[in-house]
Amino acid sequence: MPTLEPLPDDAKSSPFILNNNTDANRDFDSLTKEEQDALLDHVAAEFAQDPKAMERLAAKFLQEAKRGDFRDVNVQPQPGYVCKTKVVKCSNKKYASGTVVYINICYADAIPAPPVMPESEIEKAFNADPTATYRVPVSLGQERNEHDNAGKPALIFDACINTQPYMRSERHLEFRLYILELCIELIEERISVELSREFTMPKTPSKGEIPARVLRLPKPALVSAVRNQKKPKKEEKSKPIISVDEARSMLKVVIPQMPALSSSSWSLDIEPTQLLLGGVGSSLVKIALPRPVKVDDTTNTATFYKKSLDLVIELALAPRKQYL
Repeated sequence: MPTLEPLPDDAKSSPFILNNNTDANRDFDSLTKEEQDALLDHVAAEFAQDPKAMERLAAKFLQEAKRGDFRDVNVQPQPGYVCKTKVVKCSNKKYASGTVVYINICYADAIPAPPVMPESEIEKAFNADPTATYRVPVSLGQERNEHDNAGKPALIFDACINTQPYMRSERHLEFRLYILELCIELIEERISVELSREFTMPKTPSKGEIPARVLRLPKPALVSAVRNQKKPKKEEKSKPIISVDEARSMLKVVIPQMPALSSSSWSLDIEPTQLLLGGVGSSLVKIALPRPVKVDDTTNTATFYKKSLDLVIELALAPRKQYL
């Protein structure tokens, strides 16, 4: 999940990757702000369809990035609302069970906004759908030790998000619960604890004063450098692999990297000398066969493997003399 970490004073490496990129031919710095925002939104939406590609690009991004490729941004989070929960389990015994935890949900324009996506994709995140690609970047501040109203020790975390998703969480209960769950999970991962999902919402915009923080974000020039990396051609990935099994009198066609869609959205027509595949692009895909096949043979099969995204088609060979 995307997170932004505050930059320590003695930091020597970048703790945050900005996961928005663009594919424009012009230099990023020469674009207007409106053009930059439009490009970033467009590419973010594209990568949302292929999260693994985004992860690979982000990994390469970190390997090639240098300290001078980043800029330091001073951020003063604005208070929003508070979640009060407690520790129910701690793997390292640093925090006692029952320790009160306050989470200040705050906001700032400097925090990257989530990608623009259809409402159906956002709802997947609400429902914890494993295929969900919608993410809200969060800047989780360092923990602070204070006391609750009863004078007992308490932990305070400041979780800062972009202003736009914060405003939505103000008026949309389901979205607010999603933000709270996201922040709870980040804290659990940060300090190796399990937090209670039974929480209260104190009537205060923040627990204590929220300190300013410094974030390190990539400069536009670095985003442009990563953006211009060449992408593998789709044609090379989807080129059919055809083989003939003379012993079984079968012809096998493997079409790799089919779109991750239900097979019911495709159409496959078999002709004696070619296959016609529809529903995978803007035009009909024609695949020439090296040998004639029996169109209506009962042993003909077409199988889609969801894990590898391969479509495997086996067809009975027609007698050679029939087409001589």
